[in-house]
Amino acid sequence: MNITTYNGLVRDFSDHLMRYAYKVCRNNANAEDAVQEAFIRLWANKKKVEVKGAKSWLFTTVYRILIDQHRKTKRMEMWEEMPDFAVHERFDSSDYSDDIKRALDALSPTQKSIVLLRDIEGYSYDDISQIMEIKLSQVKTYLFRARKKLKSNIETIQSEKK
Repeated sequence: MNITTYNGLVRDFSDHLMRYAYKVCRNNANAEDAVQEAFIRLWANKKKVEVKGAKSWLFTTVYRILIDQHRKTKRMEMWEEMPDFAVHERFDSSDYSDDIKRALDALSPTQKSIVLLRDIEGYSYDDISQIMEIKLSQVKTYLFRARKKLKSNIETIQSEKK
């Protein structure tokens, strides 16, 4: 990988990585740090990482960095409610965006990441399996259970409002 290819990867994927990282950790500084660290690691491993696999490699690296940050701090503030301006554009027009955010917050970090990668970012099951380094069957199981839990959480939140 040369500098031109690397700069192209930064240009092509930094926004997607930033959006994903922010949705996972809900802290702009931590998200920026994770994305920046992932690109630093990409450059350091430029001879090992193939360009065609760089996208999955970057998402996997960001995910690992965020999990490491969470483990080190051992604080739940990383998972606090996301401000309205950070919500993906699909949720912006929804009257239920706050309910959806609250329901997402109730998921485990793994379930939340899988839902965000599949339903918001549009990744395939295979891509998610590679990014999170889990079996394809586990991705499907986690996603099924997460969606079921999301539905239940949204129904509970909605009934509390009445």
